[in-house]
Amino acid sequence: MESDSITSFVTLILSLSVATERLVEIIKGLLPYAWLSEKQTEPAKERQRKTRLQLLAVVAGMATAWLSSSYVSTDLLEANHSFHVIVLGLLASGGSGFWNSVSTYTLDLKNSQQKLMASKETS
Repeated sequence: MESDSITSFVTLILSLSVATERLVEIIKGLLPYAWLSEKQTEPAKERQRKTRLQLLAVVAGMATAWLSSSYVSTDLLEANHSFHVIVLGLLASGGSGFWNSVSTYTLDLKNSQQKLMASKETS
């Protein structure tokens, strides 16, 4: 896989991740359960809150991936559309913090490949 393809894929996942996080925040604001937004003092209740937020993020990620599937490259979705929407949704629910790190590594990879190509051209 070329670095441009990797960059495009990471950009797609990062965009879906940010959109998923926004959707989760909107849903949390609309739900009458304020405790989803507030950290719980009891460890058991905090675990339940985090689990429910993670499940909400997975569902929101899949919904975001499905809603955006008509804009995603057909190369990515041609084999099994439903499976790819689920996978993209799971990746998007991972959180933008993780994907920012991946994006940084990808950019570093791209820059190092460009430097390598430039050094080959000058030699």
